[in-house]
Amino acid sequence: MLERAESNCVTIIPTFEDNFCYVVEYSPGNALLIDPAEPSKVWPVVSQMPLKITHIMATHHHWDHSGGNNEMVKLLKERGEEKVEVVGGRKDAVEGKTISVGDVDELELGKFKVSFLETPGHTNGHICYYFDSADETMVFTGDCLFVGGCGKFFEGSADEMFGSFMKLAVLPRSTLVYVGHEYTISNYSFATKAVQTDAVAARAQWAAEKRANGEFTVPSTIGDEIDSNVFMMAVLEKEGVNGGVWGGFLTKCGCAAGSSFLPAELLGKVREAKDKNLLK
Repeated sequence: MLERAESNCVTIIPTFEDNFCYVVEYSPGNALLIDPAEPSKVWPVVSQMPLKITHIMATHHHWDHSGGNNEMVKLLKERGEEKVEVVGGRKDAVEGKTISVGDVDELELGKFKVSFLETPGHTNGHICYYFDSADETMVFTGDCLFVGGCGKFFEGSADEMFGSFMKLAVLPRSTLVYVGHEYTISNYSFATKAVQTDAVAARAQWAAEKRANGEFTVPSTIGDEIDSNVFMMAVLEKEGVNGGVWGGFLTKCGCAAGSSFLPAELLGKVREAKDKNLLK
C-alpha cells in the first residue's frame, strides 16, 4: 500500500513489517530517499518514478534504516545516476556514507533549506532531517520521535533524548513529522494508561480509526506531538511532581507521594515504564 502524504512532495513506501522509507521530490524531477533500507520494496517504486535520485539520507546506522544504502546506490548507478551522495550523522557508522553532517551543517535543495539535527538517545549519532521552505516545513525523525512515542535509549540516555526532544519541540507547530516506524497503536495503548487527558484520548481514537481503515498515521505534526505524546509531554513538564496529570503514573511506578523529578528524569521514568510494561 502506498499513500501520498499531506506534503505533495513526499511519497511513503512501507518497508519490512512496520518501517517507512520516504521519497522527497525537492524540485521538479529531483528527489532524495530517506531510510531506503529494503531495496526489494523501494526499488520497484522508485524505478517507475520520473525522478533523478541525488541523495540517500540515513537517520541512523541500524540495519532497518541504512542497511540498503549500498544496494540502492548500485541500482541507481546502473540506471544512469552519475552520483548519489549518502548522508549520515558525523558520529554514526552509516552504510556507504559519503557526507557526514551535524548541527552546524545545512544544505540547499530546491525550495528547501535542509538542517541536520543531531538527536542522540536511540543511537549516539542519530540525525533528524528538517526541511524548511516558504510554504511548508517537515522533519524526518527516524527512531528519535514516533507518533505518540519515542525510540528506546539503546546507545544514549534520558538526558540525551531530552536534549533531542527539545530541538524538535521548538520547531513550528505546523511542521509535518515523518517517523521511522508505524508504532502508533502501541504507543497510544501505553499513553492512555500513563495519563488521562482529552488530547491523548482523542489521538488514541484517531490512530485506531486510521489503522482500521488501512491508513498510515504519518505525517503527524509537532503541535500534535507536543499536545499528546507522553514522552514529549514529560520533556516539557515544568513541575514533574507526584500530582496532576502525572500523579497516577508515578504511583503506578512505585514513586513515593510528593516525589519530584526534573523533566529529563520524568522522561526516563516514562521510557522505563514502557520498556518494562509497568502500566498493566
